[in-house]
Amino acid sequence: MTGSSLKYLIKEGFRNTWTNRMMSIASICVLMSCLVLIGSASMIFLNIDSLLSRIEDENVIMVYVADGTTDEEIAQMDVNIKAVGNIEKTEFVPKETAWAEQLATMEEAQAEFFTQISSDIPLPDAYKVTVTNLDQFDQTVEKLKALDHVDTIRENKNLAQKLVAIRQGISVIAIVIISVLFIISLFIISNTIKLTVYSRRLEISIMKSVGATNSFVRLPFVVEGIILGITSGVISLGLVWGLYELAIKEFAELIESLGLKALAFADYALPMLGIFVAIGIVSGVGGSLITMRKYLNKEGSEISGV
Repeated sequence: MTGSSLKYLIKEGFRNTWTNRMMSIASICVLMSCLVLIGSASMIFLNIDSLLSRIEDENVIMVYVADGTTDEEIAQMDVNIKAVGNIEKTEFVPKETAWAEQLATMEEAQAEFFTQISSDIPLPDAYKVTVTNLDQFDQTVEKLKALDHVDTIRENKNLAQKLVAIRQGISVIAIVIISVLFIISLFIISNTIKLTVYSRRLEISIMKSVGATNSFVRLPFVVEGIILGITSGVISLGLVWGLYELAIKEFAELIESLGLKALAFADYALPMLGIFVAIGIVSGVGGSLITMRKYLNKEGSEISGV
């Protein structure tokens, strides 16, 4: 295929999109509906995942230092804890700081009583340890227990297990929902394009009768599919963005009362645009190619029926 032929076919794709604009609008609307659902579901799951991540950060392991441990040994413990692996961060909590925080939670009379009966601090030094992967929570705890100068360890195993189960469940649900929506969008856009191709079956038959190759006939439809996909992706992103900002505004008080913070859509706009455009192009081009197969095999038989 020469460069001039390719240029002509691409122009034909644009011209056909405009000429059959009602069917093009129908295809765009159908694809937009699926993309908006996919985008909305994705933002919901991303916010849930962000919430789980914050809860995981609070699910720390407290490693209490044995009495009599020297400052040098305490400093070495930080190195040994990090060497265990699966450790995101460590924070040393001096017993003085921990005791001051404990007193701050008490009533004034109660706090005064505890400070008067003894000047000794009844709490040990500790390390606040945040793990990277909760799936390895139990193994990490066992390794920490085996370190030198460790008195006791406080951890919430049940919460860690529940968070892992919730995250896995949400991941499966998200994959299933997005996959189903993608399949539905491909099916609907294929049937929409089928109507477009059917309405132009005579044009296809004439082109085949005068010797046009399958590639020559297909390319304008492929170009149409790309145009529809890009247009649907861009418009869908704007709709999802608007709906997301509207939802945040409407539920702002509820979100703040729960101590939550919604994700900024702008951080995900560009990746989502790329995904939307990719889904749109795959759906548009795929639907065109699948639908045209039966007409390309007729080799101009439509003319004989006219």
